[in-house]
Amino acid sequence: MPKSDELWFRAEDARHRGTHLQPGLFRPREKGRIRKSVQKLLELEHDLYEEFGRCGPQLSLSDVGSIDDEWDSYFLMQHHGVPTRILDWSDGALIALHFAVRNKPAVSATDSIVYVLNPYWLMKLLENHPDRKSTERRWKEYWEKNHPYETEEGDWDRLYLPFGADNPKQPLLNMPTTPLLWDSPHVTRRIAAQRSRFMIFGTDPLFLTKMEKDKSSRLVAVTIPRGSISKIRQELREAGITESVVYPDLDGLGRELKQQWEMRR
Repeated sequence: MPKSDELWFRAEDARHRGTHLQPGLFRPREKGRIRKSVQKLLELEHDLYEEFGRCGPQLSLSDVGSIDDEWDSYFLMQHHGVPTRILDWSDGALIALHFAVRNKPAVSATDSIVYVLNPYWLMKLLENHPDRKSTERRWKEYWEKNHPYETEEGDWDRLYLPFGADNPKQPLLNMPTTPLLWDSPHVTRRIAAQRSRFMIFGTDPLFLTKMEKDKSSRLVAVTIPRGSISKIRQELREAGITESVVYPDLDGLGRELKQQWEMRR
């Protein structure tokens, strides 16, 4: 890998191993519970997306412009905690390490995991994937027939927007199976501070889960032992990675000061 190429990092708790590397929309509500069909979950996501766009502008005048944009609205919805097909990553290793230890108790019952991905390897793999070829071909055929308003022939990535599930009446607009890597604009200070990178899943919830099992893939898991949590948290603080840096607002500062209180009381 060229030295100039960045890596992506993602932190997860080992106790969520059963649903690891899956976005919030696809995770069952309870451990051991069967996941609803992807079709039903896509329909649910579409309803949430519509409601966010309807109610959001009155609640945050500063974000009206972003909410009016189809893509920015989707990322903003994820940013405020709504379950979506978006899986968060960061190009900052220490940022991911912070997320791996931030909510763990001093004596933790479980390890943490930081996943490391070479996104350029994955982008190349996806570019040559039959599903990507099919997606581009379907969109081109649809666009040439309909010329939808304010779209271009190369806008095949629109098929990842939460516009509902597969439509038997319009199969050309069915959602892709494979994910899409996306370098989103920094629509909020938090996204910028967290050096966020995003992966938008298609209709396969297990795409990355299966990839991680493949020894030839450039996606690896690094285990953070539970006994190292407190030490790492202190070392991150000394390196300048704190809650108010990762969450640059008063809530982040409040949590940071509470963490100090927990350590010193």
